[in-house]
Amino acid sequence: MKREIISLALNHLDDRHISDTAAFSPESVQDSPERILYMKKKRVITFALAAALLLSLAVAAYAAFFSMSREVPDPSETFRIHWEDSPSGYIEWKNAKLAVTFPETAESREIEFHPGWLPFALPDTLAGCLPWSDLTEETWFSRFSAESLCFAGSGDSVPEYRDMSQPLLIESYAMSQFNRGGAMLLLYFTPGEITEEHWEEQDVDVMRFHATQHFDPVPEFNLPERTLEHNIILLSNAEAGWVVRICGEIDMDQLLEVARNLEIRETGRVLTYEDFEDHYTFFDGGVG
Repeated sequence: MKREIISLALNHLDDRHISDTAAFSPESVQDSPERILYMKKKRVITFALAAALLLSLAVAAYAAFFSMSREVPDPSETFRIHWEDSPSGYIEWKNAKLAVTFPETAESREIEFHPGWLPFALPDTLAGCLPWSDLTEETWFSRFSAESLCFAGSGDSVPEYRDMSQPLLIESYAMSQFNRGGAMLLLYFTPGEITEEHWEEQDVDVMRFHATQHFDPVPEFNLPERTLEHNIILLSNAEAGWVVRICGEIDMDQLLEVARNLEIRETGRVLTYEDFEDHYTFFDGGVG
């Protein structure tokens, strides 16, 4: 628990609790065993109340400063996205399963990242990444995709990924893009239980969950009923104004290992709301 939260809690302790505790002295408890027992019980209750107050204040402070908010939009709510193939240049989507929003951010610091741990050996070429060639363990990325490791014909394919479509995808976003009502949207996948926490070692707020997309059978095309599954982790830093999505079909334990070992550095470029044509983006597994 951070020092400022503990200080805040102590400042809000009722003076009567402090005076009750101060009143316990050796002289005041020598009258009888009954009195000694009573005073000990009272002291335990006093400290229990103080501990409960500290916990409640810590929870309140965490909720107040967590840099991601979430809600399930009404199915009829529409979101306008730039779409070049549309005659108007835009298309409206609805029935989003989750919307994640952020505090208003005037400027976001652009970042790139370095995966300190991966569940596979990094090949020297990996399509979908930026950069995608001449890769080494020292390469910094603006986008990372392991999609090509699923292709059976690829010399770098990973056998356990051949039934997947996206084992691991890492992308970064600027919070300033989502000002004035913008949001990151889950459009196709439905989230399960959502965990929110803060990782002190990386100074990031974290939102993580398992998500599924169900398909009914299509007999005329010989397609059976199936359910796609993805794990999704969002990391955000409100001070710098960036968000990182780490998702894929690898299990959550592996995804967490990738996230906890991800190194972040700033490029020196600053991004604002006006730098983006779209202020909604999809973050379904493999979509972005």
